Amino acid sequence: MKYNKTIKSLIRKGLDEINHSSTGHLSLSTRRKLLQTINEPYIIGRISILCALKVYPIWNDFFRNDTEIIGLIEKTEKYLLGQTSKKDLLKDADHLDVFADNYMEDDITASFAAKVAVYAAYDADSGANMVVSDYDSDEEIEDPDEWDTAFLASLVYNGGIVDWDSIDNKRNKEFWNWYLAECLSTAFDKDRMLTKDYKIERPIYNAPEQARIQIHEYVNNDKVMSLFNQLEKIFTKILSDIKGDALIFDAYIVAECNYAKVSYYKEGVIHDFELSIYVLLYINEFIRDIKNEMYENQKEEGGFYELKMTMNKNGDFVKEFNYDIRVEALQKTFRDFEFANDFKIYPRTKKFIPDWLADILKRKKISF
Repeated sequence: MKYNKTIKSLIRKGLDEINHSSTGHLSLSTRRKLLQTINEPYIIGRISILCALKVYPIWNDFFRNDTEIIGLIEKTEKYLLGQTSKKDLLKDADHLDVFADNYMEDDITASFAAKVAVYAAYDADSGANMVVSDYDSDEEIEDPDEWDTAFLASLVYNGGIVDWDSIDNKRNKEFWNWYLAECLSTAFDKDRMLTKDYKIERPIYNAPEQARIQIHEYVNNDKVMSLFNQLEKIFTKILSDIKGDALIFDAYIVAECNYAKVSYYKEGVIHDFELSIYVLLYINEFIRDIKNEMYENQKEEGGFYELKMTMNKNGDFVKEFNYDIRVEALQKTFRDFEFANDFKIYPRTKKFIPDWLADILKRKKISF
């Protein structure tokens, strides 16, 4: 890592400023000059990501098994690398900004630790003048909307986010020394992945699948049986066209979101199969109607998350339902808030709420 002379000079000036400050602070004007001198959006974006990672443990201590905030930090880095769109990044940032606000009354420090990640996402691909205020003073701005990501992170780290009079000067000095030394050095090491040490895994709980009356009684529901009969005709036609031995349509439906894995067997070998988006949407409407009808029959049991249908060339049509187990596809494809939304649409009694879902509902402050 190499700095130019101006950056080196500003770092030395900043370290001296911190050491001579009674509060261990790095002024707004010095931070502004430093970012303006760097003047490279990719590096500035990485600095903001590192600030988010610096205080992320505070959020994770409060919100155990978090996947969304660390996921946003990871997506921000992917955006800087050209691996995702700005539209998708900002959509997630906007959602998680509101999400973090919902926990302000529970733990303001943890909530702002999460919002540092949101600030970092907004910083992505921005120049220095967009990241740090041009407020013409060495004094910090009191409006949180005008705070730069590093300053917000410092307040989270030093305890001042609750009350500026409560700032731990030792922690403040520690943060800003880290910022000028380790943070900048890492940010300039362009080949180093910043989030590689954070493996995002949604927690898997050993939740046994509970018996459902819905599964046994749907055969007595004329509308459900009519829907399945129509699906059977569709699958029979597809199986005939591909000359396969069996077709497997594994459908996942959580709130308003759908996902499907389609495959078929032919001569003992399983193959992935890609249906057109129009066919998938058509089939998904049948599945959503089935979920709704079955739920109406026994509302206390909730709605299924997965419906796996297997059709073989002999005419056997097997249906398997999953209400409780967050299998791999449900972990990787659907976010926690989507399960919370599903619960609002298909509430279930406490008896039918697995531990992993109860954990989500508690975090989202949804009573059950």
